[in-house]
Amino acid sequence: MSDEARLHAAVDKLEMMEVAMFSHVCRDTGDWDGLLDCFHPDADITTSWFMGNAHAFITESRDMMGGHHPDDTQKHIAGNVRVRVNGERGVCEYYLTLHQRRTMDGYVFDFSTWSSVVDLFERRDGRWRVIKRTMIYEKDRMDPHKPGEVPASYFEAMDLTPYPRALRYHCWRNEKFSGSPPSENLVMEGTDKARAIREEARRWVP
Repeated sequence: MSDEARLHAAVDKLEMMEVAMFSHVCRDTGDWDGLLDCFHPDADITTSWFMGNAHAFITESRDMMGGHHPDDTQKHIAGNVRVRVNGERGVCEYYLTLHQRRTMDGYVFDFSTWSSVVDLFERRDGRWRVIKRTMIYEKDRMDPHKPGEVPASYFEAMDLTPYPRALRYHCWRNEKFSGSPPSENLVMEGTDKARAIREEARRWVP
């Protein structure tokens, strides 16, 4: 590969990485217009609670966050980004950890969710945007913010049986307090669905 080709590839990869990272900052800060600009209008997204058009997901996310307690916070922390590019197509895969503080039933909890994100990119009119995003979930955690404050009976009363064991607290929180049951196409790490998503990415950028 010539130096010029390497330079163009590096710029393309940087632009895709910036869009991917910026999208999570927009989600955390409520910059909905900025988040819309990260996705093509016909983009699809699959998360723990949503499967469908990315712009519809953004609208529902805005409505969901509007119902949170005023003291609730969240941060998506991304890392170990791997980017591939071929012509007008690209793939950006990276690790993502979601940290949330939520006030529920009068108690304060800290949640953590570990996942990987597979973003398929397409360049249109000279701009890279996501055309498909799939979250692949690994595990989660739920902790009382103040140790000993939440009685054991609270946890004993939680019905976690409908949810994947590795993501049970995340899904329970979403359904109980946001009214969002797990997506039928929820993707867990190590499953055939996860392997199919990565195979699709390999076909997108050979």
